[in-house]
Amino acid sequence: MPAYTIVTTTATQGSDAAEVNTLTDDFGDQSEAIGYSRRMAEEMIGLAHQLSLDFDYSNVGLYDGDLLDEDLDPAHAAFVGIWILDDEGAAFILADDFRESMAETEA
Repeated sequence: MPAYTIVTTTATQGSDAAEVNTLTDDFGDQSEAIGYSRRMAEEMIGLAHQLSLDFDYSNVGLYDGDLLDEDLDPAHAAFVGIWILDDEGAAFILADDFRESMAETEA
């Protein structure tokens, strides 16, 4: 079974620091890993609503491989995609699309 690494990043409104959690697990295939990370994203949104938290930013990133001991960001070659969370829900953006939007933002 292929291994995937999931990185959750959250910050609440007005917070200077973000909480980052990383886990590595084996999945049957990439779509199973995407589904699992989607459920994590939806749970984070549900908790935020229950606790009346506002997100400055929050996301769940997905990486191909067991990368628990590596520094991970969307520039990493193993980056598959990211769930962007907001009050409306979670939206998945594939790695190429995310990198392209970041390049446009920086330009």
